[in-house]
Amino acid sequence: MNFSSDSKFMALCVRLVALCKINLLWLLCSLPVFTIGASTCAMLASLTAMRQEEDCGARVFFRAFRQHFSRATALWLLIVFLGAMLALDYRIVAYLDFPGRMAVIVLIFFCAFALVLVGGIIFPLLVRYPGTVKDTIINAVLLSISNLPKMLLVTAMNTLPLLLLIVIPQVFFFLSFLLPICGFSLIGLYDLTVTDKIFAALEPEARE
Repeated sequence: MNFSSDSKFMALCVRLVALCKINLLWLLCSLPVFTIGASTCAMLASLTAMRQEEDCGARVFFRAFRQHFSRATALWLLIVFLGAMLALDYRIVAYLDFPGRMAVIVLIFFCAFALVLVGGIIFPLLVRYPGTVKDTIINAVLLSISNLPKMLLVTAMNTLPLLLLIVIPQVFFFLSFLLPICGFSLIGLYDLTVTDKIFAALEPEARE
């Protein structure tokens, strides 16, 4: 095995260490909960720098955290609010008996799915094209609809840990080990890989 500094093995090790550092920073900065949006933007900015083989340390993370804090926090709190309203609606409807009850439940689940779908691109979009909260939401909705197959992949990856816990509860200990080490940054890296293809199609130089 080649352990030289320019070997593929060492490059892989460097990336794994970077993923672990970014994951740790994301976890620490997400502890207040309301900062999860800003932390996610900072993680995505750091992962972008890592993919471009640039500095992706704490300085890059916290610079992006400060840069996107206000808009990312507003978007995150909006997502949480809408999710909470949908959960409350479901609890109310589930205990009522009225004509069309199942149709309302299906509509609630559809809205929840749409929220998760749009949420999968909204933070990568904000990092790539910083704009107003309103413009980011509109563009995220339009891009989610026009790139539905790709966004379904992103949604599947983002919800995979939860789905695994529901279907295979035995994976709890594995996930409780993986996610705190590098699990969230790996999910973010996958999301970036997919969303970058969506964004590249929008840029003139990518179509030439």
